[in-house]
Amino acid sequence: MNHKKLLLITGCFILILTSFRVLWLQQYGPTSFPKAESGVLDLRGFDYTDETIPLNGDWMFYPRRLLTPDSPKSKSVDITLPGDWKSYFDSNSDNDDKDYLYGTFRLRILLDPSKQMEPYTFYMKDIHSASNVFINGRNVTNQGTVATSRDEYRIGARPFFVTIDSDIKEIDVFIQIADTGLSRIGGIKEPVQFGYSKNVMTSYTLSIILQILSASILLLHFLFALIIYFGFSRKLEMFYLAIVFGSAAISILMDDDRILLTIFPNISTQLWMHLFSLSYVTSVIFMMLVFKRLLDKSIKKRMSLTVAYYTGLGLYISYIVMRVFGWFTVGQYIFSFLMLTVPLVIAVSMFFLVKDGTSGVIFLLLAVVSIANSIGWATLKTNSIVVLPYYPFDIMIAVLLFAVFWFKQFFKATKESQALAKRLQRISDQKDEFLANTSHELRNPLHGIMNISQTIYETEVQLSEESKKNMETLITVSKRMSYILNDLMDAQRLKEKGIQLQLEQVDLCAVVTSVVDALKFMTEGKDIQFRIEIPKDFPYVIGDENRLFQIVFNLVHNAVKFTGFGEIVITGKTLGNTAEISVADTGIGMNPEVVESVFHAYEQADSSITALGGGLGLGLSICEQLVHLHDGTIRVQSELGQGSVFTFTLPTGNARYRIDETMSSFATLSTSHETELSLPNNSGSGAQILVVDDDSINRSILKQILQTNGFVVTTCSSGAQALDCIEEKKWNLVITDVMMPEMSGYELCGRIRKRYSTAQLPILLLTARSEPEDVKIGFQYGANDHVRKPVDRIELVARVQALTDLQKSMNERTAMEAAWLQAQIKPHFLFNTLNAIAALSDDDPDKMMRLIDQFGTYLNSSFSTQNLDQLVPLENELRLVKSYIYIEQQRFGERLKVGWNVSVQSKVMVPPLAIQTLVENAIVHGVLCLPEGGTVTIAIVEYSDRVTISIKDNGIGMNEEKVQSVLNPVNEQEKGIGLLNTDKRLKQLFGIGLVITSEVSKGTTLSFSIPI
Repeated sequence: MNHKKLLLITGCFILILTSFRVLWLQQYGPTSFPKAESGVLDLRGFDYTDETIPLNGDWMFYPRRLLTPDSPKSKSVDITLPGDWKSYFDSNSDNDDKDYLYGTFRLRILLDPSKQMEPYTFYMKDIHSASNVFINGRNVTNQGTVATSRDEYRIGARPFFVTIDSDIKEIDVFIQIADTGLSRIGGIKEPVQFGYSKNVMTSYTLSIILQILSASILLLHFLFALIIYFGFSRKLEMFYLAIVFGSAAISILMDDDRILLTIFPNISTQLWMHLFSLSYVTSVIFMMLVFKRLLDKSIKKRMSLTVAYYTGLGLYISYIVMRVFGWFTVGQYIFSFLMLTVPLVIAVSMFFLVKDGTSGVIFLLLAVVSIANSIGWATLKTNSIVVLPYYPFDIMIAVLLFAVFWFKQFFKATKESQALAKRLQRISDQKDEFLANTSHELRNPLHGIMNISQTIYETEVQLSEESKKNMETLITVSKRMSYILNDLMDAQRLKEKGIQLQLEQVDLCAVVTSVVDALKFMTEGKDIQFRIEIPKDFPYVIGDENRLFQIVFNLVHNAVKFTGFGEIVITGKTLGNTAEISVADTGIGMNPEVVESVFHAYEQADSSITALGGGLGLGLSICEQLVHLHDGTIRVQSELGQGSVFTFTLPTGNARYRIDETMSSFATLSTSHETELSLPNNSGSGAQILVVDDDSINRSILKQILQTNGFVVTTCSSGAQALDCIEEKKWNLVITDVMMPEMSGYELCGRIRKRYSTAQLPILLLTARSEPEDVKIGFQYGANDHVRKPVDRIELVARVQALTDLQKSMNERTAMEAAWLQAQIKPHFLFNTLNAIAALSDDDPDKMMRLIDQFGTYLNSSFSTQNLDQLVPLENELRLVKSYIYIEQQRFGERLKVGWNVSVQSKVMVPPLAIQTLVENAIVHGVLCLPEGGTVTIAIVEYSDRVTISIKDNGIGMNEEKVQSVLNPVNEQEKGIGLLNTDKRLKQLFGIGLVITSEVSKGTTLSFSIPI
C-alpha cells in the first residue's frame, strides 16, 4: 500500500471518528443554557421542562473558608466552573500546609413558579475530594470529611444525587470542598447537573447503559481471549490482549459515573483512585506488548521502536512502584506521559508496518487511531477544557477492528467451505422436508384404503345405490390424496427426471384466473394492470392442473417482479392440436446474453437485473422442465427496456363449448335440486351455508358432510351464481373453492367483503395449495379460515361450526348492545320529564322550551349510533351528561346541586355512556336518597400521562360490604347493569376499571383514569 493511500485512509478514518463525536455532542452534549453571573443563576422564564441544566458560569467562592448558610457575610471571589480552583488560592498565604486546599462554593438559583412540575434533583458527578452540601440552609449530604486541617480531612469522592421539593422560588447552594492538592485539577471538576428529577435520571440512566454496554463488550472479548489462550493457543499476545480488554473494562466502570463504586460501595476512595489510574495505564502498556509480540521481527529492523517499547515498559513498572509508595506527584507526570506517548509509538509502528506491505495490519493501525482519539478527548475532558457526555463508540470501533484483524484470515480460509456447506445443507433440508411426508407413514395406509374400497365396490352385491356412490367418492378422494403425496417428491424427481403427471382435461382459463387473483397483492405500489385474453370457447388442455398452476404462477410472478409499471397480458390461442399460452410484460426486458441463459438453473447472467427480484434463478428452469414433461415447448422473446414475452405450448383436449353447455346444465339442475332437498331434511333449523365449487364431486361431498351435521346447505357452481344467492337471502357461512373459471375464489371473497365484514358473513376457502404464501393471500382477500383439499371431515365440521358460532354470537352481541342502549332511558324517567314539561307549559313557557331543548339533546345523544363505538369524544359524553343534569335539576330544584371541575386540554376519548351512568348513579342512589338532597361534583383533570374522571356525591354512602358487592355481585339479585357494564368496558379497554370509595352518611366517589 503506497504512502499517499495510507495517509488518505487514516485521515478519512479520523474524520469519520471526529464526525461521529461531533454528532454525538450535538445530540447529547451541552446546549445553550443560562450561565451563572456573580453567583446567581436566573432560570426564570427559561423552559427546561425536557432538559438538564449544567450549573456553569461564575460561582461565588470563599478560598480557605468553610462557610455555612448561617455564617456571617464574607468577601468572595467569582470562580468560573467548570475549571481548576488552585489559581484562586493565595500562594503567599501564611498557611503552613499550602498544598492542602479547602473552600466554599455558593450559587443562588432563581426559579419561575410556573415551571414547577415535580421535584428538582442535583447530580454532582466529580467533586475532589471531600464535600459537604447545604441547600436552603439544610445539610443534605456529606462525602468524606471536610476540615480546615489535613489531619481531620477524610477523602470521599463519589457521585451523588440531591433531591429537593419544587415548591420554592429560590435555591441557595453551599458546597464545602477540601482536597490534598495532589489532583491536577481540584474542586468541582465537572458541571453540577440540575433539573427535574425525571430528566436528570433519564440522562444518568442513558449514560449508565452506554457504559455498561461498553464494559460488557470488553469483558466478553476478555473472556474470549482467555479461552483461546488457555484452551487453544498458548500465544502470549492473546494473554496480553485479554489483559487489555479486562483493564479497559475496569477503567470504564471506574471512570465517568463510577459504576463500580455503586456496585461495591465498600471500596475506599483511595483504592478507587489506585484502580482507576492502574487500569488506564495497564490497558495502554499491554496493548503495546500485544503489538510487540505480533511484530517482533519487523520491530528489530528499527532499533528506535524497540527502545521506545522497552522504555514504556520500564516507566510502567516505575509508575506502579510510585503508586505503592505514595509518590503521587511524580507518578502523575509518568501517567500523563505514558497515556500520551505510548499510543503514538504504537501508531507510528503500525504506520511503518502497513507501509512495508504487511497484510491485515491496517486494521490494527485504525484501532490504535480510534483508541488514541478516545484518549485525546478524555484528556481534554479531564483537564476541564471541554464538557463531554459519555461516548462509547471509539472503544467499540477499536474492539471491532481488533476482531476483524484476528478473524480476517479465518474467514478467508473458510469462506468457500461455508458457501458449499450452506448449499449442501439447503439441499439436505429440502430433501428432509419432502421425505418427512413420504410413503412410510402415508402411502402404504392410503393404498390399503384404496384397495379395500375398490374390492368392496366390485365384489359386494348388497350395496345400496347411495352406498355405491359413497364408495365411488371414497375411491376418488383416495386417488386425489395419492396425487398430493406424489407432489411432495416433485423437486427431487425433477432432478432425477422422475416426475409423474396426472393428466386430465384442464380448464386453462380457471388456472390463469386463480393465478392472477393470487398475485394481485404483489402489485401494491406498482402501476400494473392484468389482462387475460383467452377466448371463452378456448378448448381444454391436457395436463396436470397443479403443475399448470405452477407453470403459469412462476411466469406471471416473474413478470410482476421485473415490471415497475404497465401491463401484464396473458393470451391463449390454438395452433392445430396445440394450445399456445403467452405471458407478456412491459418490464425491464433482457439483453441477448441473458436471454440465452434465462432457463438455466441458478444462472444469473446479470446481477443488476436479478437483484431486482431476488431468488435463486430456479423458477424459469422448473417451468421449462414441467413444460417439457407436458410434451410442450417454452421460449422467450425480449429486448432490453421493452419487456419480455414468455410463450409455452400444451396439447389441447376436448372442445370447450360442448362441455360448457353440458356442465352448465348439470350445475344448474344440481344446484336447484340440492337446495330443495336441504330444506325438508333440516326444516330450516340449522345454519345456512352456501357452498361454491365448479367441481360437482366436491359439491356432493361437502353437501353430504354438512347436512349430516345439521347444516342447511345450498350449492352453486360459479362465483356469479354465488353473488346472486347472497343478494337473495342471508347466510351464516360461505364455503368456496379457490380455483374456479371466470371468477376465482379470491375474487369472490373480495367482492363479498365489499358488503359484509368478516364477522357479518364468514368465508371458508377450499384450496389444494396450503403453503404459507397461499394462506396469506386468502386472508388478504378477507377469508376467515381455510381448509386444504381433499377435505378431512372432522376438520371441516369443526371449522364450519366455529365460524357459524362466531357469526351467531356477533349478531347476538349487536342486538344486545342495541337493547342495552335503549334500556338506558327508563320509562319512569320519560314520564316524569314529560310531566315537568307539562307543568311548565302554563307557569313558565320559556323555561319549558329550554327543558324541551335539553330533553331533545338528551334523547339524540342517547340514541346516537356513535354509542356503538368503543370510544366517543369526551365533549359528546359531556353534552349528554349536562342535558341529563339539567332535566333532573328542573325536577328536583334545590335538592340537587352540581359542581364542575373540568381541566382538559388534550383530545380525550371515553367509553360511551360511562360518565352519564356514574352521574345518574350518584344522583339517584346518592343525593336524592336524602330528604334534603345534596351535591354531586364532577371532576375531569388532565395529568401528564392520564385523564382522571371522578364523580363525587355527599349522599347516603355505602359500607365496605356494599362497596365490594357493587362490582362483584354474589347473586343475580345484586347484579346491576350500569356500573358493572362500565367497569367491564374500562377493564377491556384500559386494563383498570372503576375505583369506588364510600363512607356511610358521608357520600361516595366513583373514579376512573384514561391514559393519554
